[in-house]
Amino acid sequence: MAGTLERPLSQTERLDKARSLVDQGAQDFRAAEAAESELEVRRRAALACETAFHGLVELADILLERAGHVLPENHDQRIEALEDIGRHDLATLHSEAFQALHISGYYAQRAGRLQRDRLRAVAEALERELRKLG
Repeated sequence: MAGTLERPLSQTERLDKARSLVDQGAQDFRAAEAAESELEVRRRAALACETAFHGLVELADILLERAGHVLPENHDQRIEALEDIGRHDLATLHSEAFQALHISGYYAQRAGRLQRDRLRAVAEALERELRKLG
């Protein structure tokens, strides 16, 4: 009904309300801390994917330089150049790592089996190439 005033809360009711608000605030804060912690893990995984991917880019560029190839300006050119020097294996790995580590891992902050598998493949390829170059 319009114009009806609500009765003021008693001190006991106000204390109960205060307790409820503090409890809710504390619960929400813990949830925010957990979410922030999860986001930090995701950020770290994303950066790890990007770092490993750029290791592959460096490796590709070294191999291209050694083959006398002009350094590419972008990832598509890098894949084509790797194919041009007969390194279809690294061209395919670069393409797969670009999608899994750079796009999905870094930008989409996904950290799953695909990223783990491509990280392993990049690490194995690097070790193989280091033995050859060694």
